[in-house]
Amino acid sequence: MNILVIIPKTFAGCGFYRMYQPHNHLAKNYDVKVTLASSFMKSRISAYTDDELRAFDFVIWHKTLFDLKDIKRAKDLGVVTIADFDDYWAVPREHSLYKQYNSEGQVSKLHKLLLAVDYVTCTTADLADEIYKVNQNVQVLPNAYDLGYDGWKRGRVKEDPFVFGYLGGPCHVRDVGLLRGVRDATGAHFRLFGWNGTDIYNHYADILSGGGPNDDFSLFRGADIWNYPQFYNYMDVSLVPLEDSKFNGLKSELKLVEAGAFKKAVIVSPVKPYTNVIRSGKNCLTAGSKAEWIGAVKKLKGNSSLAQDLGEQLHRDTLRYDINSVNKTRYKFYKDVHKKHNSNRSAEPGRVVRFDKLAV
Repeated sequence: MNILVIIPKTFAGCGFYRMYQPHNHLAKNYDVKVTLASSFMKSRISAYTDDELRAFDFVIWHKTLFDLKDIKRAKDLGVVTIADFDDYWAVPREHSLYKQYNSEGQVSKLHKLLLAVDYVTCTTADLADEIYKVNQNVQVLPNAYDLGYDGWKRGRVKEDPFVFGYLGGPCHVRDVGLLRGVRDATGAHFRLFGWNGTDIYNHYADILSGGGPNDDFSLFRGADIWNYPQFYNYMDVSLVPLEDSKFNGLKSELKLVEAGAFKKAVIVSPVKPYTNVIRSGKNCLTAGSKAEWIGAVKKLKGNSSLAQDLGEQLHRDTLRYDINSVNKTRYKFYKDVHKKHNSNRSAEPGRVVRFDKLAV
């Protein structure tokens, strides 16, 4: 098989977990040739001639990087088109990206994308159920971790404080808000990872610190996508707050997958998508209210034995998210699609082509 993957020039979590990492692994371990075509804003497959584009069996777009004209052209040339969705396409009003999505008509554009492509891949069964209402050719391919990368080397860095860590992107203001007052009530050491000096991360710091700098709060500056998993080596417990909503429920279990890979204990909101993984008291502690957050932090504070037991069990319960396991499903899906469309044009051995032809 010969696959063209449209990937952002500079990619964050979705580009790494959904596009780069799995296809890099696929090309190295299966009879698949992968071209990673990097771009800034658009897929711009117009850089290919018809003959060059026709040489591919599939073109795969992430939902943030597509052009409907490109999809039509690929389909007209007999190339299978696939779009990958890592979350729900209808952003709620309270989301930090709502104004941008609304002004740019993103919801309508993404709905058209679902209608246009031959197949859709996504992160969870719940998200697949929503996609199925629009495009019935949907395949669940969970986010996966690959311990082959240097950034995934595991080993707790020795230090004195027993650390409760928060690691998350800039769209979690309401989620982090669930932790307001918890540090003050417990006297635990909280640490914010990924701080970058912006208003949002300063707001996170204000909530997690209890109002300002103190001896029981610390922060680490941000790291690139290749190295940020190392943050888990600087915490004992991962805090995973999430507000209960339809949009959040259609996200992936990634934070539990990451913590499980590093054998970290977690305190987590008992809401979807995390309910797909969690077993309270066995592989995590759950907290559905401020009182429960305070109680869970107090229970784990300094209790390295319990934290270790919970982390070990979470690790066992998330082994199915290992890249080797997930890519068996990915390869079978691609192979079945390839067979169905009778595309027997590529017999080259598997390899990755780092291809920047499309870069602006």
